[in-house]
Amino acid sequence: MEENVSVRIGKEEMKELDTISSSAQATKSAVLREVLRLGIRQKKLEIALDAFQKNSATAAKAAAIAGVSLSDFLDILKERNISFHYGIEELREDFEGLIEDD
Repeated sequence: MEENVSVRIGKEEMKELDTISSSAQATKSAVLREVLRLGIRQKKLEIALDAFQKNSATAAKAAAIAGVSLSDFLDILKERNISFHYGIEELREDFEGLIEDD
């Protein structure tokens, strides 16, 4: 189910929106939906990375928060040079989570 949401957009952002929609030959609404989708994905990843770095989520839990596979999450950690601080207990939790999901 879709909902309508009203948002005020500044002049600079509106200019950018006009430029993007013109270049993409898409409506402003379509561009905004795409930007929102990408922004949500990015925000979820930031939340997951923060939780992982603060040791409040294992890699598997952080991957679930981000909505990506564990393999993809590990690749992201590597790309961003984020240390993989993993102990036996975290590894056990992730393996148990993987076994329970099957």
